[in-house]
Amino acid sequence: MAMQEPVARQGGSDPAGRATRDAVPLHGAAEEARLRAVHDLRLVGSTAEERFDRVTRIARELFDVPVAEINLVGEAEQFTKSPQPAGVSLLSDRTQSFCDVTIRGPEILVVPDATQDARFADRTTVTGPRHIRFYAGRPLLSGGQTVGTLCLVDTEPRDLAPAQEKLLDEMGAWVERELRDTRDEEIAGDIQRRLLPVDRPLWPDFDLAGISIPARGVGGDFYSWGEDADGLHVTMADVMGKGAGAAILASAVRSGFQAHRGPDAARTVTAVQAQLQSDLDATETFATFLHCRIDGSTGRFAYADGGHGLTVLLRADGAHEMLPALGLPLGVVPDASWSAATGELRPGDRLLAFTDGALDLFDGSLDSVAPLVELVRTAGDAAETVGRIADASAAAAARGTL
Repeated sequence: MAMQEPVARQGGSDPAGRATRDAVPLHGAAEEARLRAVHDLRLVGSTAEERFDRVTRIARELFDVPVAEINLVGEAEQFTKSPQPAGVSLLSDRTQSFCDVTIRGPEILVVPDATQDARFADRTTVTGPRHIRFYAGRPLLSGGQTVGTLCLVDTEPRDLAPAQEKLLDEMGAWVERELRDTRDEEIAGDIQRRLLPVDRPLWPDFDLAGISIPARGVGGDFYSWGEDADGLHVTMADVMGKGAGAAILASAVRSGFQAHRGPDAARTVTAVQAQLQSDLDATETFATFLHCRIDGSTGRFAYADGGHGLTVLLRADGAHEMLPALGLPLGVVPDASWSAATGELRPGDRLLAFTDGALDLFDGSLDSVAPLVELVRTAGDAAETVGRIADASAAAAARGTL
């Protein structure tokens, strides 16, 4: 059979009446903007996520194809965010991909038989082990830029009926909603990261550092600190839920604690509860917390703990103790009250507060406190401590256990 040449370039049509587009390289300001949109998603190189995998899994079944993928197209490589079946190489040469052509136009690209299409017949994805014959790709947009595709692949020639093209378009819209959530969370996450404290306290006898590594771009965990004439105030909280909604409420909780700082930790918490109770009721949300005030001259501290229970006092001699929770989280019971417990930080002691995500660095249970304590105990200063936790988080993510 003679190879069919596309009868027109971008805006034309193939023999089946579908629009075609040329493989002229994208360049200039438009491509730079597109690549920024890909980068801003922060998904290239990321691990598998069920919110994407369920789309490709369903697509593979509905269209009865051996392969369905969500691909993000970078400058030189294509990253397969969600491959079905799993286990394929996640990085491939952009110049040999079909998706590199799909992203050049707004419409679905359908290739019934790649061996009969001059744009693709000589590509290694056709002549090599993948043996692609049929391809259908739906461009995916994020922030107004085409960042990748939802695509279907078969090793046998075939076509898509109009109803199937419509279904593929609808499934592409589903993926775009997930990408939009990702983009919104990254924007919110960037704002949230900017709100984290960066100034070190002026008290020379204390060393303080913190780190926040949300599972996605944004979450409901936060920490903050500040100081007054007599000492330090440290707060950590975990708002129920994930994503932008939890982050919004976390910002409100953070502002509440900052507004009501004072010498009495329990009174501070009661004031925060009064300020936020209507918001927490309306959203059916609660927040666990630790709020601690440390006297800068004596090292004595008073703390209120509402359902947090994840604070460890490490003594310089190697002993350690968990500080118990003293009450309910914010938002559980209207007009709740809290009491404060006291303790003392002596030279060489450390106070470690963390949320439950830190337990996932190990087995996720309270048994993880022991290896976490050991990780912290052998660190030098506070900055090295959080650096070790960041390294442990990266290692857990690489193992796929985080």
